Amino acid sequence: MEVMSLTLLPRRGARGDEGFVQLKPTVRLAKRGTFRLNLGAPVRLRLWGGGADPGSVRKEDWDTLSDWGQVVHSLTLGGAPDFLWVGTLESYTLLSGHLVRRYNNRGNPDYHPAGVVMTGKRGPLYAEAFASDMLGARLVGTEVSLDVQHVLVGRPRQSSRYTLALSAVHDWGRAGGTSKPLTLAHL
Repeated sequence: MEVMSLTLLPRRGARGDEGFVQLKPTVRLAKRGTFRLNLGAPVRLRLWGGGADPGSVRKEDWDTLSDWGQVVHSLTLGGAPDFLWVGTLESYTLLSGHLVRRYNNRGNPDYHPAGVVMTGKRGPLYAEAFASDMLGARLVGTEVSLDVQHVLVGRPRQSSRYTLALSAVHDWGRAGGTSKPLTLAHL
């Protein structure tokens, strides 16, 4: 259990500041090499502020389905190169980084999704797919990479030196702003 104090400064249109004590109960389970689960979400209990009907728990932390993703701090199944990972995406880069580089799905303090990353390798093919929010349509993408040296001259000592890759990313345009859906691809 982690405990800390937290003060949130006034936002546009808000009156005064708000003070919270943040509790973070945590549960961890692991099986070496194949399974790790870390559950725990910060619960912010109000100490002061909040307007006319503040409630004891900060409502902005739990007001959307995506906010329930914060309960899964991390989940890992399998190991390199074939694995599934669920949790916070902090500075996430999709393989080559041409379309997604240093992405953070928790940049908004009122939005707490759990992202998903899956990878797999079969011979000279390597693939990675991700979703920035496993409970809501936000940003999704995939990249497939072919090790050309492996195809032409056999298994190299250093893999992925010469690759041909295709990546595609789709933004559903539902991140609370005014953007329209957009798809990008890169070869």
